[in-house]
Amino acid sequence: MVAPYLRRLKRVRVRTPGGRTVFHFRKPKTGKHVCAICGRPLHGVPHGRRPVEVRKLSKTERRPERIFGGVLCADCERKVIEIAFYVKIGEKDIHTVDIKLRPYVEVALKRMVVA
Repeated sequence: MVAPYLRRLKRVRVRTPGGRTVFHFRKPKTGKHVCAICGRPLHGVPHGRRPVEVRKLSKTERRPERIFGGVLCADCERKVIEIAFYVKIGEKDIHTVDIKLRPYVEVALKRMVVA
């Protein structure tokens, strides 16, 4: 009987150098990163079999180099920056912004420079 901690792992059939066929147990791949607002999968963010595989990548390979990279999808990011712009120029009040978007709008406001 297989050890109880191995039962939840993926079973992979492997042929050994001696010609035998045995089962190896592997952890499944980690889930894809998703947008914090809408839950869609994020592009440009790797997901490996183990966290160590992702850690070995360089910093720029781990997540996009832009505001909210690796946190928000492009559509939600665009929406947040647009709302932050309207708040910055005074067309919209920060208290009327959706509570789910407000923390991201506040971060965008801090980084925004309007000429």
